[in-house]
Amino acid sequence: MTTSSDALLRGIRVALDSWASRSGTSVDPLYWVLRLELAETGLEPGASVADVSARIPAAQREAVVRTFKAASAYFDDIRYATLEPVTQVWGTVVNALRVAAGSNRATAVQRQVFVFSPDSLVRLFVELRADKRIADDLYHAFKAMPAPECQALAALLNVDNGASEAMLDVETMKRLIRLLDHEGPMSDEEQSDLASLSRTQLVSAAFSGLRSRG
Repeated sequence: MTTSSDALLRGIRVALDSWASRSGTSVDPLYWVLRLELAETGLEPGASVADVSARIPAAQREAVVRTFKAASAYFDDIRYATLEPVTQVWGTVVNALRVAAGSNRATAVQRQVFVFSPDSLVRLFVELRADKRIADDLYHAFKAMPAPECQALAALLNVDNGASEAMLDVETMKRLIRLLDHEGPMSDEEQSDLASLSRTQLVSAAFSGLRSRG
């Protein structure tokens, strides 16, 4: 694996382990789908999809497995996912963020498949930020990638900007994703969001100069 891929895998594993240690098996569907994807792609040594499925609470199992299978089918047609399997896991996070935020880059298929509670996405990023070394590795990995969704992830993972966990509420997350992931000129609402988020330094990770402010 490349250094970036190693950081991406280590980060998601640590976050999921921390999430589970705090919540036990009472975790959200997003947690289980990401665990299933790690097993499916061979990134969870000694664990199979069947092993992980058996650990899902019975009341959630059918719905979670259905979502997982839909995501797997989606990535069957995404060529980059075959190059580095961990990109499928992070691709799920990106698509879930787009759908939750109502980004205009979310496709119709993504809006059908990657529907997760916005609260669970905030929780994931709280766990990703809990270990500052892990968060910093992820921040630098994503900051070096020019794609807008990667810049959005970098902004959410920037732990050296003085932002507290309290800033990672659902509405702030949605505004940040829409601001960095949307295409086209900024609307008046986005201009206001940029001014608000800039005061929290959450967008300091992003190449904000690439977006027109007019």
